[in-house]
Amino acid sequence: CSRYMGIIMEGIKITASPKWLQDRLISVGVRPISNIVDVTNYVMLELGQPMHAFDQNLVDEIVVRRAKDKEQIETLDGIKRQLDKNDLVITDSKKVIAIAGVMGGANSEINENTTAIILEAANFDFVSIRKTSQKLSLRSEASMRFEKSLDPNLCEVALSRAVKLIKEICPSAKVISNIADEKN
Repeated sequence: CSRYMGIIMEGIKITASPKWLQDRLISVGVRPISNIVDVTNYVMLELGQPMHAFDQNLVDEIVVRRAKDKEQIETLDGIKRQLDKNDLVITDSKKVIAIAGVMGGANSEINENTTAIILEAANFDFVSIRKTSQKLSLRSEASMRFEKSLDPNLCEVALSRAVKLIKEICPSAKVISNIADEKN
């Protein structure tokens, strides 16, 4: 992980996205889900930088590491997946919350009760993402982009854009943390 950026926002109210955002996602074949998830998808499509939002109330910290052999995660598609030491994961102090660059976990997903989020923009090794994606037979919009090797500087642009859009469509949202920016 050559760069990992994150920021916490609170005052989040999960609703349907505005019609303009839904229409733009639908026009490129992406199904609208909710305002926060739709913003992350929109920014990915607009800038080419995948993003992810975690429910901050379900996550106590963020750690990027290699998975342990036979460690498991239930991904957002509802499937339990077994990982090994070659897979890069995002964890908190207790559990795996995402397969880095591939798909988030059901245990930290945005839901109707979400009131605070951790917004992530990262840059992962393209070879690692490709191998994990192929091994798990799990290709996502994010993994397809990470597999092509992205510029780490896109993280900052995408995070800024997502925060701006979230504030526009969710007026009660506000940033409550400094920007975390870890670079290798």
